[in-house]
Amino acid sequence: MNSSAFQVQCDRAVGSSPLPVLATTPSRAGTEPQRRPLYLRPRGKTRVDMDGPALRVRSAGRAEVRYPLYRVSRVVASPDVEWSARALRACLETGIPIVLVGENGAPLGSVFPASPHTSRLSEAIDELLDRPDWSEIYATWLRAARMRILREWRADREAAGRPPAPGEFRELVRRYVYAGADAAPFGEAGGLWRGAICALAAGALSRAGLQATYWGAGGTVLRLLDDLTRLAELCLRMEVHARMEESLVGEAIVLRVFHAISDKLDNKCALVLASLARRIRQVLAEWR
Repeated sequence: MNSSAFQVQCDRAVGSSPLPVLATTPSRAGTEPQRRPLYLRPRGKTRVDMDGPALRVRSAGRAEVRYPLYRVSRVVASPDVEWSARALRACLETGIPIVLVGENGAPLGSVFPASPHTSRLSEAIDELLDRPDWSEIYATWLRAARMRILREWRADREAAGRPPAPGEFRELVRRYVYAGADAAPFGEAGGLWRGAICALAAGALSRAGLQATYWGAGGTVLRLLDDLTRLAELCLRMEVHARMEESLVGEAIVLRVFHAISDKLDNKCALVLASLARRIRQVLAEWR
C-alpha cells in the first residue's frame, strides 16, 4: 500500500459505519516504503489485535484490515478502540507511540515506547531541571522559538512577493509570542488537528530518545510533548490561510491536507529540538 496516512473512521456526512480511508501518494521505485500514521476514529466499537507482524483492525460490519508494523509510524486512537495487550506491546517494542484522543479528536494522553538508551539531550534536560531557574530559561527559549517560526513565515511570504499586510506581523507576534494565544486552525476541527499534531510531535520525541514529561527541582514539570505540539501547531497555523480553512470539510479531507505538509512539520520539530539542545548546552557550559 502506497499511502501517506492510514485512517479508520466514519464518514460523518452520510452517517456510514467505520470505513478504511487511504490517502495515497506514490513512492519512488526501489525505495523502502515510508512509515505512516494510523488513525483509528470509528463511530462504533473497533478492536485492535495482532496477526503475525501486523496490527489487525476489526470493526462491526466491516472487513478486517491489517497494517504491517513496519509501515506504521504512530497511532491516533479514539476511546471506541479496544486494544489487546499483545497489540500494545508490539507497538511499543517497534517504537510506535500511541496518542489517545477524545470524542472531538483532542489528545487525552499518550503511550511512549521506552528508550533503551537515554539520549544526550534527555540527560541534558535532566541536568538543566536541577537548576532552580530552569523554568525562566526554558520560557525564554520557548518565546524565541515561537518568534523564529513567525519570522520564517514572514521571510517566506516576502520571498514569494506576498509580504504581510501592514501591522499583520506585529499582531501575530503579540498574539502568539507574548499572549500565548491558541494557534489551532480550523475552529471546530481543532481537536482533530491537535490529535494529529500531538502524534507527530510524539513521534519526533520518540525518535530523539526524549520523554513527554520531565520533572524538575521542587516538583516543577516540563511538558515537552505539549510544548512541541503547540510549536508544530503554530507552524501549521501559518501554513493555512483563512480561505483554505473554509474549503476544508470533513475529517478525511482535513487529514489529507495535514499529511501533505507533515514532512515539513516533522522537519520543523527536528529543528526545534536541535535549537533546544544548543541552548541547554550553552546554559550548562556557563553553569559548570
